[in-house]
Amino acid sequence: LSADQEAERIAHLLLEALCESFQMGDQTIEMGASIGIAISPDHGTDLTALMKAADLAMYKAKANGRSQVCLYDTSLTAAVEEKARIERALRQSVERGELALAIQPLICTRNDAVVAGEALVRWNHPVEGSILPDSFISIAEESCLIIQIGNWVIEAAARTLARWQAAGLPQRLTINISPRQVERPDFFSHLRDTFASLDAPLFMLELEFTETLAMRCSDAVMVGLGALRAQGVSIVIDDFGAGYSNLARLKDMPITRVKLDSSLVADIDSCESGRTIVSAVIHLIHGLGAEVVAEGVERREQFEVLRALGCDVVQGFMFAEPMSEAEFSSWVAERSNDLYVVQSA
Repeated sequence: LSADQEAERIAHLLLEALCESFQMGDQTIEMGASIGIAISPDHGTDLTALMKAADLAMYKAKANGRSQVCLYDTSLTAAVEEKARIERALRQSVERGELALAIQPLICTRNDAVVAGEALVRWNHPVEGSILPDSFISIAEESCLIIQIGNWVIEAAARTLARWQAAGLPQRLTINISPRQVERPDFFSHLRDTFASLDAPLFMLELEFTETLAMRCSDAVMVGLGALRAQGVSIVIDDFGAGYSNLARLKDMPITRVKLDSSLVADIDSCESGRTIVSAVIHLIHGLGAEVVAEGVERREQFEVLRALGCDVVQGFMFAEPMSEAEFSSWVAERSNDLYVVQSA
């Protein structure tokens, strides 16, 4: 065996030993481990370099699903350096005001009216152009940057809704909230203070959380969400069907809408079993007293099936891509005029 293979063989034996359950009194204790391997001289010639390489390999093992063994390679260092570069640039972008909101409309299936717009963060990089959140939000989540970005989104949303109210736009605005953000003790007071200071209508706001966060949030967060719901704020659960929902917990949450994960919608017009699942989920959510939103709608056939199944609201490229606030206002106005002409004909 090569040195790499021998090290991995020993690591797997170690992992098996560590993962064996054992008794402590009346309790059965189970442990797990993630093991990173670094070998001299390929991965370092001193203890500090080897420990750093092994540490990177260990975190890679954790990312692979825990209870894994991972041998260091240079791509791990390159990934860490790239992540650090993005984090530095993102921190500067917040300070320089390079973030912007793009808004994607949500359409009522009963009358085709625009009921809300979802605010999506865009990073307007001076060199790379508009960067989508998939490229940087996970990095921001792992650092305190998500708090800064989240606070910026709250303020931007408040300013937007103040303008919409002044212009007579009745649509609500949805913003996404991160787990780190909502668990902060000052989250709810900061949200209210920001809206009050900018004279923005809190009742036109929608807060969107992932299904995973909804299942894990603390009792204090549940109470805070309930208080906001009493003030007219809509509470939306995102990505429903992508994780593992505790239905008993879901029924106790002050939810207004539940968004189906796009994976449930993708083949709904061509897969009978997919339609059966979505139909059951829609009835379940309606039974909880909430509306159903389907995102990722790209084809007319998907829309027609969802409308027939009783889905309340849809969102996707079939209607419009995310756009600027000015474009959204014009788009809503044009659509309202078109609907008026059709209804008056």
